[in-house]
Amino acid sequence: MTNRMLSLFLVALALGCSTTGPIRNHQGGTEAGRFSFAWQSRPVQRVTPADHANILNLLESENPMLALYREDVTHQAVMDFFVNLTGSPETALPMMYHAERADISFSLVFSLAWVESRFSPVAVNRNASSVDRGLFQLNSLTFRNLTDEDFFHVDVNTYHGIDYLTWCLAHTKDEYQAVAVYNAGLTRVRAGRTPASTLVYVERIRQYRTQLEERFQKYILSEFPSYNA
Repeated sequence: MTNRMLSLFLVALALGCSTTGPIRNHQGGTEAGRFSFAWQSRPVQRVTPADHANILNLLESENPMLALYREDVTHQAVMDFFVNLTGSPETALPMMYHAERADISFSLVFSLAWVESRFSPVAVNRNASSVDRGLFQLNSLTFRNLTDEDFFHVDVNTYHGIDYLTWCLAHTKDEYQAVAVYNAGLTRVRAGRTPASTLVYVERIRQYRTQLEERFQKYILSEFPSYNA
């Protein structure tokens, strides 16, 4: 527990944010400073048979990525996996931090971000009357209080993207209906007018998520080989 608490403290310090999200100013925007992450290799862990039994249980749980992230012996391994997936600790760490804060599946969050931007913090998509920007492609009409700097700041963009996904989950029956709302809006989805493009979008998230979960399971098995003995 000590190692994990220290890791969370370092992540929070690097993010420059509290457990409630980015610091808000009195205009409703965010203080979006530039932060750098001190990335270190995973320390050698002594893994006992009891640890392996626990890893097995957590890997078969409903939300294995989040569960293993919260476990001391596997915490760093999970972080390494997602840093490798995104190619950047500056991208992966805020996503894990805010997903855990919101208690949302890592595989759902990372699959959504991949489909939205391919994990690019500077992605831009211009619509007829609005612009989608950043890692979670936040829409300029939906997030009117954000500045240009906010949209392209990884931590700020991630916080608002996951916060909006949390809202979508609270207003729908399941995760895939929630991502449909994320893409098309609650009114159209509830009225049964979900666009065909949104259905394709949801299916792309579903397929990527399935592949991601399979890849993660193989990775954990390879990182803790005696667990598979």
